[in-house]
Amino acid sequence: MIRNAREEDLDEIYKIEQKSFKIPYPRHYLKILLKIAPTYFLVAEEKGQILGYISGVTRLGKTGHIVSIAVDPAHRGKGIGKKLVNALLEKFKENGMKKARLEVRISNTAAINLYKKLGFNIEKRLKNYYPDGEDCYVMTKKLR
Repeated sequence: MIRNAREEDLDEIYKIEQKSFKIPYPRHYLKILLKIAPTYFLVAEEKGQILGYISGVTRLGKTGHIVSIAVDPAHRGKGIGKKLVNALLEKFKENGMKKARLEVRISNTAAINLYKKLGFNIEKRLKNYYPDGEDCYVMTKKLR
């Protein structure tokens, strides 16, 4: 089930964040994202367990920006990431966004392939985007 995240979910969300990224967002940053854009912070939950999350914000009123998405490594490959992205894209559309945008490490082929399947296109490459010096792709998708 996909639902809006709640503050009491943050400990589980942060554990997934730590398991998923070389340089995870700090817990307080995730809390800020939840506070500033609760409509766009969703979790995938099954039997009371958080399996993954996605967070987004709006930019310039017409672009929905996917800030972060992570699925617990034990639950990857089950379509949870796809469901989270689609649910957030629907929220963006419901709220008048014309485009969705995200950044992804150029080495993250699994994520890049998922985003391409969901209709995202690589718009550009940003050099040294991540703190460890890796580049990212900016990917966008038009929303109707």
